[in-house]
Amino acid sequence: MTALTRDSISLRGAGVVNIDQPKAGVRFTLDSLLLADFCRIRPRDRILELGAGAGIISLLLAKKFPKTQLVANEVEPVAYGLLCQNIATNGLGNRIVPVDRDLMHLNQEIAPNSFDVIVANPPYIRCGTGRKNPSAERQLARQDQSAPIAGWLDLHEVLKNRGKYVLVFQAGRAAELIASLRHRSLEPKRMRFVHPSVQKPATVVLIEAVKGAGIGLEILPPLIVHEQTGNYSEEMLQIYGTE
Repeated sequence: MTALTRDSISLRGAGVVNIDQPKAGVRFTLDSLLLADFCRIRPRDRILELGAGAGIISLLLAKKFPKTQLVANEVEPVAYGLLCQNIATNGLGNRIVPVDRDLMHLNQEIAPNSFDVIVANPPYIRCGTGRKNPSAERQLARQDQSAPIAGWLDLHEVLKNRGKYVLVFQAGRAAELIASLRHRSLEPKRMRFVHPSVQKPATVVLIEAVKGAGIGLEILPPLIVHEQTGNYSEEMLQIYGTE
């Protein structure tokens, strides 16, 4: 039986969610919180989260945007069980529908033009590169060996015209990601690089692309995670809702 820990996570505008996740193995990271904060959602939008894990992004979005409906897809059995459990724990069973379908076949089961927003925190280390993680689950979460980024982006077919695809990705692969998005008529409209500190290069990038939109990209100011002292920056404290 998987040993679990319960964490209470807050996000500005969302309040607090309680989430059970494994003590060891795949756990949500800062990337997921930053992605949830980055999302711009309209009232009554229908949202699809891909690779939801234990559900942190869907839970936060449901709390922050209380008129939305969400579908959270996760195929790994342990994670899917926790996703269902966390939806119930937070009283969001009437707002979030869990689905355990293979990502590569999901567009065959969902009608085209069904969603206003897709949100994803995909594995963004190219298979065969980087250090191998001794945990098979974490290795799968980090590297795109089972579902390359193209497979994630191909689900743009379930987006409505002018629908948004919002994701976090490795900063060093930003050019590749933009090319892949535009190849699928997903035009990048907002982009923000995330730096561990002001002296260090960006490690991840947050991107919002719009289906069928015209050219025009807004580059937001960089997000700095840590001050020189090692403490969280002022904006990070705001994102966590603790300032």
